[in-house]
Amino acid sequence: LAAARVFLTLMERLGFSQFYLQGGDWGSLITTNMAQMKPQCVKGLHLNMFSSSTGFKVLLSLMIGPYLPFLVGFSREDVHRLFPFFEKNVWDILRETGYLHIQATKPDTAGCGVNDSPVGLAAYILEKFSTWTDLGNRDLADGGLERKFSLDDLLTNVMIYWTTGSIVSSMRFYKENLKSNPEKRPDAKTGIFVPTGLAAFPGEPMHCPKSWAQIRYRNIYSYTFMPRGGHFAAFEEPQLLASDLVQFVRKVEKFCRTSM
Repeated sequence: LAAARVFLTLMERLGFSQFYLQGGDWGSLITTNMAQMKPQCVKGLHLNMFSSSTGFKVLLSLMIGPYLPFLVGFSREDVHRLFPFFEKNVWDILRETGYLHIQATKPDTAGCGVNDSPVGLAAYILEKFSTWTDLGNRDLADGGLERKFSLDDLLTNVMIYWTTGSIVSSMRFYKENLKSNPEKRPDAKTGIFVPTGLAAFPGEPMHCPKSWAQIRYRNIYSYTFMPRGGHFAAFEEPQLLASDLVQFVRKVEKFCRTSM
């Protein structure tokens, strides 16, 4: 919420009264908050990571979805990405979120260590670029890092943290935001009504079907099953992400012209 206020203030000081937003990872939460705080300024919101609140509709769709997906608004691709649910959305998530538990509870413990060792910092950061690009990379000796990225690009990312000494503050961001139940915050109970475009990448650790996303995002203009790519979409597949963003903006602009 604080980060959203900072970015809204920045856009105001730069002289932009209306603008489009795009976000993934924490950026998806920050841009969503921006759209909730000042919807009159946000012409459209495009996300490549998104989730919905849990509830009866989600629970019911998990029970019926594997057998009668059309009854709960699932496509075949949704079924493929979601099920078996416990394997893909519980066990895999448990394997992949150890870092989150550390950073949400004791960020300085690990943070001070990696902030003092360039090799430790690289290992800590690059592990996620391996597994969250493709979970199959866990079985590769080199982690498959160079299948999508150049070593120069990866080193550049690590060096941003190393030269600024900012890894600890980036880890604290988790504790600051997760010290209480996120689903009880006001923004979790507030719908998003600005035009929204969603890009669902197959390598994203948690898949959110359109029928779930609609619970929170009430004005979805486009929902795209992306053909490839994972969590770091802008880094992995910049052209795919940019193309989906452009088609979303065109849809919004066309609707605005025809409704005037």
